[in-house]
Amino acid sequence: MKSVTFILSLGVLVLLQSCSGKETATPKKIDLEEAVFASGTMEQENTYLLSANVDGVLRSLDVKEGQRIEKGQHIASINNSIQTNQVYDAEVAYRDAFSSALPNSPELQNSALQVEQAKKQLHFDKQNYQRYKELYELKSVSKLEFEKYELQYKASQSNLKSLEEGYDDLQSDLKLHAERNRVQLNTQKDKLSDYFITAEQTGIITDLYKKQGELVRKGETIAQIASGDFIVKLFVAEDDIVKVNLGKSVALSINTYPHKVFTAKVSKIHPGFNANEQSYIVEATFDEFPQKMFNGTQLQANIAIDKRDDVMVVPTSFIEKGQMVTLESGEEKHIKTGSRTNEWTEVISGLNENDILIKK
Repeated sequence: MKSVTFILSLGVLVLLQSCSGKETATPKKIDLEEAVFASGTMEQENTYLLSANVDGVLRSLDVKEGQRIEKGQHIASINNSIQTNQVYDAEVAYRDAFSSALPNSPELQNSALQVEQAKKQLHFDKQNYQRYKELYELKSVSKLEFEKYELQYKASQSNLKSLEEGYDDLQSDLKLHAERNRVQLNTQKDKLSDYFITAEQTGIITDLYKKQGELVRKGETIAQIASGDFIVKLFVAEDDIVKVNLGKSVALSINTYPHKVFTAKVSKIHPGFNANEQSYIVEATFDEFPQKMFNGTQLQANIAIDKRDDVMVVPTSFIEKGQMVTLESGEEKHIKTGSRTNEWTEVISGLNENDILIKK
């Protein structure tokens, strides 16, 4: 049985009682509108859930259901004493590393002092080298004595270069260490921010799922926030989704208004199958909004898919074996049928309006 509804806009079927006591009926031509049935809910356009990013006890919950909140507003916090201590330790480590990377830090000052001493030693050894070079050229000293001061001068040059490179390496290492500690501090601060839950957009708190003092797990929902216009979200079966088109009329029966029918139009057809709902999701917008609306209200809908005039129908209960009917004369007749519900069946061929059917 297809999930199709017939909306009879003209005429009714004629049901009679024959003199023999058997129930009879005559085919009737009517204007028929075919529709797909769908259940659904009424939701605001922008609805999202606030969830816990860490495990812990809900230390504070600063909002109530129905309260309007602003983007960035504090909603709740989770006990964070351990993470706060980790942030403090990271701050201490970063301050120490940052101080060590400054030019006047003890490590760099000591290295710089060694460089200055090496520069003075190089200046002294250079003077001796130049003096003994002149003496050697005048043959006043031996070659052995000259080479001694030449080697000392070259050793001082090599030592100064090594100490200067050591100073640069030490400075780079200390800066890198400070940067790593800064990153670690920011990481710990980011982790700490996970313990504080804030609103991602302006809206109304529609539901609170936890209470202050309760244990929450990572990923558990704490609150729902909604904003924007109300839309109708319909769940359409796989067999029917191909029949639904944008702009089609929708007749809505809302649980909060049980005696009134509202109209809407299909505004969006989601392309993917929703595994949670085991259906396709279709959105519709109201032609005229109800006076009061509530997020999550349940509803039922008929989505118009086809409208035809002068369609012949007979009661489904008069059809036997899928395609057979019995006339008043007792003759069994094969007919061709079309759309069908539990109550009515479309007759494509095989009957006319003058035929009288009997129910066996």
